[in-house]
Amino acid sequence: MFFLIGIDAFLEIQKWHEATALFGECAFIVASRPGHSLADVANALPESLRPKSAATDPFRRYPANGDLLLPGVTVHLLDGVQYAISATAIRDAIRAGRSLGKMADPVVAEYIKKQNLYKP
Repeated sequence: MFFLIGIDAFLEIQKWHEATALFGECAFIVASRPGHSLADVANALPESLRPKSAATDPFRRYPANGDLLLPGVTVHLLDGVQYAISATAIRDAIRAGRSLGKMADPVVAEYIKKQNLYKP
């Protein structure tokens, strides 16, 4: 089983309830974006799964792509995501009553509208 998530949300994963257990249940596919390093991904892991900083520091210069395989952790990094769109921006636009425009495919936008998703 895979958990598909954007890098912005993944960078907060150590704050999730029982995050360590979640890594034991599935592999992650993280949609990366330019400007994030492999070290950023490793350092976002829950403390009990995180490698020591001496091991991650050299990877600050490497973009977040490829695979991160550690004991109890499998993260596949999906690079090439060039869109400056986040789920947060989509939710904010919907809550403000703005059109999703180029942020989502029209079919997806219609589904969100019909299902009344992301409304306060």
